[in-house]
Amino acid sequence: MRLEVSGVVDQGIDQVWSFLSDPATAPRWDRSIAEVIPHSTGAPGVGWEATTVSPDGKRQRFRISHYRPPTGFAFVLLESSMFRYAELRFQLEPMTPGTRITHTIDLRLRNPLLKPILRAVSRRALARDFEALTAALRD
Repeated sequence: MRLEVSGVVDQGIDQVWSFLSDPATAPRWDRSIAEVIPHSTGAPGVGWEATTVSPDGKRQRFRISHYRPPTGFAFVLLESSMFRYAELRFQLEPMTPGTRITHTIDLRLRNPLLKPILRAVSRRALARDFEALTAALRD
């Protein structure tokens, strides 16, 4: 299952990259993340790992699988009771003016019967998070 949201923000690609590629900013715009706990030292890059903690305490461990400043990065979910596989990607494209951000999530569920429910809920959540990301970039 694939979910995707895309839009143009007013900020330049370097500013968007600086904000999005910093894992510490995720709780400011992703409502499913209350905290990011790094497992790797140093700056993020391919192989860097962290656990995200949701507001209700659920934990998910991720590893950066693609990292190409300033145009994009991706990370894969390493452990999940709900997903067999999940990859989340951000692609940045300079525009005049601003930057196009495309956020894509590819998922494989452990229980395929949940697909219609997850698709409906996730699309709304992804749209809300994108609005929050746009607002956070303005701030």
